[in-house]
Amino acid sequence: MPDKIYAVIAGELAETRKLPQDHLGRIPDIIRASFRDVTMRQRNLQKIDYEIIRLDEFLSITNNPATSLQAMIMLASDFRLRAYRELNIRADLRLSFGIAPAELLQEALRESDGTAFRIAADELRKMKRNQRLSIKTLNDDLNAEFQVACGFMDSVIHDWSDEQAEALFLSLSGENQNQISEELGISQPAVNRRLKAAHAESIEKFIARFESLLSKNGDLWSNQYTG
Repeated sequence: MPDKIYAVIAGELAETRKLPQDHLGRIPDIIRASFRDVTMRQRNLQKIDYEIIRLDEFLSITNNPATSLQAMIMLASDFRLRAYRELNIRADLRLSFGIAPAELLQEALRESDGTAFRIAADELRKMKRNQRLSIKTLNDDLNAEFQVACGFMDSVIHDWSDEQAEALFLSLSGENQNQISEELGISQPAVNRRLKAAHAESIEKFIARFESLLSKNGDLWSNQYTG
């Protein structure tokens, strides 16, 4: 019987060096608040555990990888909005997914090890300055598809405005455009424009494709990770 597959996400603040020290000290609280927002808004998603590793880094894990992408895109959009509102800065998270067994999972994530942890950490180190999302499994065909999709997401995330990120977060939370309009106090056409500018429809298709692939693919553990 194959080992259980997890999604481990290694995350960090992108371009940390540009941030003043007083702002950097507030980043952990913003990350925690964004995780809370995701949990409160999407109760039907599988619980995602996380730990702040240092001021600008965290580890996260879920035993239902299929739901992990939606949760992390929500996290990224909420973080973008909170960073702007609380620090008046444009800030992004860089997210690296390792989808594989977590053979040495411990109560503390920072003390855990295994294939998923190593993939997430290794790929985070390899990410270029402008990259925001990396997804890697033990299946080469899936990796090739995810590489293309993540390239699209890098551009999308980089171009979000805080208003677009907010509308996308609420849409991924399950709210329709009329509900978002009421919550934000703007017109429905204004909501529609923000969602189009955020490429919400394409993001939702990517999430659906990701969920479909991970829900039915039995070969995630068929290869060995070589780094």
